[in-house]
Order: sequence, then structure tokens, then C-alpha cells
Amino acid sequence: MRKKQMRRPVRTVRSSLKRSCKLNPVLWPLSLMLLLSSCSTTTTQYVKTPVTPIPASLLQPCQPSPPPNDPLTYGASVLWNELLLTDLQSCNSQIDGIKKIETARDSNSPRNSY
Repeated sequence: MRKKQMRRPVRTVRSSLKRSCKLNPVLWPLSLMLLLSSCSTTTTQYVKTPVTPIPASLLQPCQPSPPPNDPLTYGASVLWNELLLTDLQSCNSQIDGIKKIETARDSNSPRNSY
């Protein structure tokens, strides 16, 4: 017949661990030093990626629409406001395009782990 294997009680495992710590006080720091020094052999390699140029259409300065001819009436100011809002929207779309290109550059570039 096969004998059942007896598990050691928890108390004896803990006590043996305490005894080994008391008997070998030098082994613990040495093992930790070996573990820490093993991480120092890793090397970091940086890969050059091609830079995505920003298109010239996104770098053009945003110019607001000129005001209407004199006199500035209420109706003319409403139409001018519409033109200004359209100009603002086109400038915001240029800025969004530049931000998308920059985030794509940042996600592809290697980062320092310092």
C-alpha cells in the first residue's frame, strides 16, 4: 500500500524559516544583491524613426476676415460674425491636425525610463 504524504504543520515551516534567517544572516543580503545587480545588464536600444513633416497647409497663419465697408450696420455685423466664426473653425481644425501629428510622433518615439 501507498503511504500518504504528511504535510508539515505551518508552525514548523515558520520556525524553520526563522531558524534559517538566524543561522544565515549573510545569505539574505547576498541574494538580494545578486537579484538587484542582475537588472543592470539590460541595454536600451533606440531606433530612429522617420519624422512626419507637418504639411504647409497646417502651418499657414490664420487671418480673420476684414470688417465690412463703412458704415457697420447690424445686418453687416451679423454676416461678419459668421465669417469670423468660420475663420475660427478653420484655425481650430489646423491646430487639431497639428496635435494629431504630434501625438503620433510621441507615440512612436522611444521614451527614457529615467
